[in-house]
Amino acid sequence: MPTLSFFLATADHPIDDNHPLWNQPLPDSRNPEGMPSKPKMRKAVTYGRFFSAIRRFCSSNGWNPLVTAASCQLNTTVTEKDLKQVSVFLEKHGAFYHPGRIQITIQDKILFFVINVAASERGRKALPLEVKALKRLHMDRPFGWFPKVYDASFEDLPMFLGDWFENFHEFHLTRKKNTEEVMITVWDGAVNRRFLSIDQAADVYRGASMILTACYDPLSARQIFPWHHAAGDFVVRIDGERATTRLITVRDYISLTDTNTELSDEKEVLDALMVFFIHLTLRMRLDRIDGVSTIVWAPDPCLAPVVDGFLKGLDLTARINGFSESFPDLFRLYFNHHDESGLFSLAHRICTSVYDRQSEETGLIKKHLPEHIRELKRAFLP
Repeated sequence: MPTLSFFLATADHPIDDNHPLWNQPLPDSRNPEGMPSKPKMRKAVTYGRFFSAIRRFCSSNGWNPLVTAASCQLNTTVTEKDLKQVSVFLEKHGAFYHPGRIQITIQDKILFFVINVAASERGRKALPLEVKALKRLHMDRPFGWFPKVYDASFEDLPMFLGDWFENFHEFHLTRKKNTEEVMITVWDGAVNRRFLSIDQAADVYRGASMILTACYDPLSARQIFPWHHAAGDFVVRIDGERATTRLITVRDYISLTDTNTELSDEKEVLDALMVFFIHLTLRMRLDRIDGVSTIVWAPDPCLAPVVDGFLKGLDLTARINGFSESFPDLFRLYFNHHDESGLFSLAHRICTSVYDRQSEETGLIKKHLPEHIRELKRAFLP
């Protein structure tokens, strides 16, 4: 049987049933300083209950969840006896999940996995949908863009075990000190903020846009939704002057159209794709300052990489669905047949149908919408 240890964020902060936080409720805010909101339907989840539930899940059936995950990651047979040390770190507090990082020592190797625990009502409802969506996308798009699900439990505190993207970190828009300039900063634990260069920021937006578009099904309009930069759904790894993007959560995979049947003709396919594209470009520009503060609009230089990523993703999903290699060019022509007035009206309808009319997001989108459409037209010029 492996040795199992629990920690708060780092190995410098171990926790067990003697720790003063063990019987205290977990925060339900992305701000770790935030107090848990008043529970509505269930008793608040304590740190002790959180870690104890993970212990039961991981050790079930002879530690089968961890044995299976380790075997897959190492591409060899792993047994319970091979698991020497298992450490669980509580990474952060979210509205949907409280993610834990599991570190397993096997001989001279250290493996990392994520354990997403649904401690809130929203999380309990979302987790089964996410597990289903991730399993489907892993089969349809096996490119390593999102975590593979190794095991899941829907008892007590629902949770699932998946891949941890080591050296990938959350990122958000922030304002440089004493200025109004908005830039991307990476949450990598460094004392001083790490700001991305123009090229690195372009890679982030290009990669996120490519992943979402490559996962879009043009025949049914199914897509990854909802997602939001403010929730930290995407993470980034910096390699010199380049940046690589991954998606760490897929809350659902659904169609936003009124029908659940396949689109019947080319015009319906292009119409639905146009809605997806416009919505993608709008949502890509929304974040909260430092992930928790006011809603902010990403500056114009992000838009060209978003369009580039969309076209790259469209090329891939078109090929997967047996479309002609010229399909991205066909969509470009279709887009350019629309004037600014028509695109503005479509974008306005998308905004009012997806976002609450009184929300910060709606107000910010409407403020920037005319210039956003003009920039999109420029991006699609021949």
